[in-house]
Amino acid sequence: MPLYWDKIFNIAFSISTSAITSPILISLPSFMYNETISPPQSLLLGHISSGIFNSACTNYKLIMENKNIVKLRVLLKEYPNDPYLNVAMDEALLLNSKDVPTLRIWRNDKSVILGILSTVNDEVNLEMIKKYGVKLVRRISGGGSVFHDMGNINYTFITNGQGGIDYLYGYLLKGTISAIESLINDRVEVYNETDIAFKGYKISGNAGYINEDRYLLHGTLLVSSNLDILHKVLIIPPKNYIKKDNINMIKYKVSNLLNLINGNISYDEVVEVFIRGFSSLLHCDDYFLDDISDRELKHAMRLANEKYSKKEFIYKR
Repeated sequence: MPLYWDKIFNIAFSISTSAITSPILISLPSFMYNETISPPQSLLLGHISSGIFNSACTNYKLIMENKNIVKLRVLLKEYPNDPYLNVAMDEALLLNSKDVPTLRIWRNDKSVILGILSTVNDEVNLEMIKKYGVKLVRRISGGGSVFHDMGNINYTFITNGQGGIDYLYGYLLKGTISAIESLINDRVEVYNETDIAFKGYKISGNAGYINEDRYLLHGTLLVSSNLDILHKVLIIPPKNYIKKDNINMIKYKVSNLLNLINGNISYDEVVEVFIRGFSSLLHCDDYFLDDISDRELKHAMRLANEKYSKKEFIYKR
């Protein structure tokens, strides 16, 4: 099905003096906990120079042109009543959707999603979680804990790439930014590399994970979430938080989009703008709706049962 544009997004690629011909990987084993992806193959945190990032952007454009990648795979299947499976699906797609740029839009019912480095007692009010029937899940990416419910819409974008964290947040996040700006017909601001804000409030938190040359970027979009429960189950800011000059406190000041704009936002509108944003990012002129494959689903179910639902993983910190 063709994708019709109501806005043209121009992506500028900078070319540095030295070309990058192979992925740049930084191994940080002490930051990793993953039974499926081994630490030496993966990157959770780290930075590279802007020169490498610029070369990576240029090379990725050339790679896409050479491989004739013109279609974005879009998945709308979700498991809102099983957040363990929903979160496990991200890792399953990362490991199984080889060479295919994939966008998934999904929601969870009431749950708190911990970052891989999150400390439960510092970021979560366990008494309130029990009171409100909120499930606790840990993801493979970094960042802090976030609250999910059906008023919060999540996206996951997976693609091939080069360039490390700068490429992940400096380039791929542009797809998210474009989507949200198209949705609200206004500009947003980015703080702390991954926090997207509008009118002084954080509306989207994002995180990523890299496995060799396969990149995963996922995030939230607060549309009509129950902020009362959010503030009761999350400890904001976290206990033992140390204020740093390079961290903007807008990270802990959240709001729903519906509280900041005039009008309504539908689920279908969110799906449409995210398809446009990431299609534009990849210079795709088409996309296709797809089902999660049997292999992907079986892998996700195994990960959910053997890892994501296990207390040893959830309460590891």
